Amino acid sequence: MAFTAIEPTPGLAPSERRHVADVGPSAVLVRTSYRSLLGSAGFTDVVAEDVTAGYRSTLAAWFRETERRADAVVAVVGRDEFEERQQRRRNALAGVDAGVLRRWLYVARRG
Repeated sequence: MAFTAIEPTPGLAPSERRHVADVGPSAVLVRTSYRSLLGSAGFTDVVAEDVTAGYRSTLAAWFRETERRADAVVAVVGRDEFEERQQRRRNALAGVDAGVLRRWLYVARRG
């Protein structure tokens, strides 16, 4: 199995974790680690690779190109949805730049 996850940076202070809740995706604050969850589900040989740099580049490009095509996107999704999506991207970029959000690629196998 392989998947990516956006997570808080390990070792954050409580105030920084609260900030993560504001800038990260809705389920960013999990109670345990993905490594632990995978182990509980019977997966072994778990490898986690930090892919935050690529995530940041993708976020920036997604924001920039969506902004560049704003009129066309607004015509499809509406002004409110457009603004909400762009704000989520701004927040995620701010979280990565502040060092509180990271993206990981997990690879594991079962059995």
